Amino acid sequence: MSTTNTLRLVVPDWQAGDKPQYFCGSMLLKAVAPMSDGQKEVVVPIKSVNETTVTEQNGVVGQAAIKEGIEMTKAIIAEEKPERIITLGGNCIVSQAPFDYLHGLYGEKLGVIWFDAHPDISNPSMFNHEHAMVLANLLKQGDPAVQQTVDHPFQPKDVLYVGLQPLLDAETDKLNDLGVNFEVQTEGLLSPERIQKWLTDGGYTKVAIHWDLDVLNPKTFHSLYFNEPGIPMFDGSSCGRFELEDVTASLKAIQGMADVVGFTVAEYLPWDAIRLHNALAELKLFQD
Repeated sequence: MSTTNTLRLVVPDWQAGDKPQYFCGSMLLKAVAPMSDGQKEVVVPIKSVNETTVTEQNGVVGQAAIKEGIEMTKAIIAEEKPERIITLGGNCIVSQAPFDYLHGLYGEKLGVIWFDAHPDISNPSMFNHEHAMVLANLLKQGDPAVQQTVDHPFQPKDVLYVGLQPLLDAETDKLNDLGVNFEVQTEGLLSPERIQKWLTDGGYTKVAIHWDLDVLNPKTFHSLYFNEPGIPMFDGSSCGRFELEDVTASLKAIQGMADVVGFTVAEYLPWDAIRLHNALAELKLFQD
């Protein structure tokens, strides 16, 4: 068994959002994200769309493949036994296994700060894509089949949303039923003072940060779900509204408040790179 201080996981899950482009996003994050000498990087061997197909089970697209990916991720983490985990997705489901492990490691000291325009607390009766259920799974209130892989569930009080935008009625009802405190933030990100108070009141000295890039303004940061070429913003969900510099400032402030032991970047969809790939793939030279 090896012991790794900081494990850098590349998790190219695309099935949980039923969008093959998440695979490319994860692999580009692997190249874009800085890496220090003390980190070990492992790519979870999730099959690309060219290697597999997904079907719907129990009202969830790709449920069996998603669960398999989570189990592979858990096995890698168990082998490495890290103190900290950086996760590069893929879609939001990639936070499930790392945050579950870290909660087992740090217990009640660990709080979760969820940077996201959306609450990710759906279940199969609300939506059929697993990436909208990840936080509910970590609370054991999401997809009954996939949440079985969670060994160390969180409590509603352990979660703080930053950047949450106007909700669907079903999401509001679910959050209230769960007892998760939340605040829609249309005027600005939750202030550092509010974040510090939540950490202090909860006794959280360790944090796991989930950063869904769709908390950003799609007009100024383009590699997002809602900017898919030729696809209108069709599903009624809210877009993010914050600038990259604002989110970066908030993340840097949190570093001074608690020990960041988990950090996920998810939902990166580099549309121009994908378009270029598709263009090159049409050329005979790249097919030989």
